[in-house]
Amino acid sequence: EGTAVQLPDFRTRYGHTGSVVSAVPIVHGIGALCGLKPVTVEGATGEIDTNYAGKLNAAIREMENGSDFVYIHMEAPDECGHRGEWDVKVKAIEKIDELILAPVFKYLEESGEDFKVLVLPDHPTPVEIRTHSHEAVPFFMYDSRKTSCGVDLFSEANCEKMQHHIADGSTLFGIMIEK
Repeated sequence: EGTAVQLPDFRTRYGHTGSVVSAVPIVHGIGALCGLKPVTVEGATGEIDTNYAGKLNAAIREMENGSDFVYIHMEAPDECGHRGEWDVKVKAIEKIDELILAPVFKYLEESGEDFKVLVLPDHPTPVEIRTHSHEAVPFFMYDSRKTSCGVDLFSEANCEKMQHHIADGSTLFGIMIEK
């Protein structure tokens, strides 16, 4: 048992509203502690069989209802890492690309407004060790106002080539919104 941590209010800190779409209660709790609206989706399991369409639709609904920022948390790759299922982990990432990332990107592109997308794991869970590790995580940040960053494929190898390391992950969102 513990006490609730005090987290900075998201709107006060960044000047934006936001929502969290997740199947994981602790992710909803962290979001709520900093003022994000938790969104629960029926059939969201945190596994590869999660309700992808439900999560996608919930995220789009949140954007349409005025959220400036929507965090879509996908747990399946982490769970596959814990079980050592490299093949299922790859499939989970492919499903996230196809059923979440591509449709969100298309929705944002068709909105006609400037937007940014940030894609990253919350931590590494290598299948070799089946637990969390402390290496830096690769991230992909897309800004619709920019034409190129020199990388045409998101991969760990290309992230290493970019040599753009963030020492403190808590600063990443501020960098994305240029604050």
